Amino acid sequence: MTLRARPGFSLLELFVVLLIIGILTAVAVTRIHDYKHHYYQATMLSDLRNLAVSEESYWSSVDTYTNDIAALNFAPSPYVTISFAEADSVGWSAKATHANDTTTCAVYYGRAAILPPATAKTVIGCN
Repeated sequence: MTLRARPGFSLLELFVVLLIIGILTAVAVTRIHDYKHHYYQATMLSDLRNLAVSEESYWSSVDTYTNDIAALNFAPSPYVTISFAEADSVGWSAKATHANDTTTCAVYYGRAAILPPATAKTVIGCN
């Protein structure tokens, strides 16, 4: 009796294909997580820059800074929370957090107290 070659894949070939797909998936998931983290951080940076513009506009009309976001006519991006540490006539400091990320970004202007992770005046710092 002669053996005929049957069409199809062997179990070893299928296992190798599944292994390759698993490796590619692991790499892709890591990259997607990194992209999301960078997106969240960019959103917080953008909101803090826009907040700085709003604060300077408010200061030019009232000669003091404020920690009232409604008075600034400022709305942060969805899932971003802005909290002020200090705001008076000589400076202000605030931090931003995102609901979907553990990173915190902060900035301070004028003679406000240093608010980590910001380490230099007017420079937004993130950890």
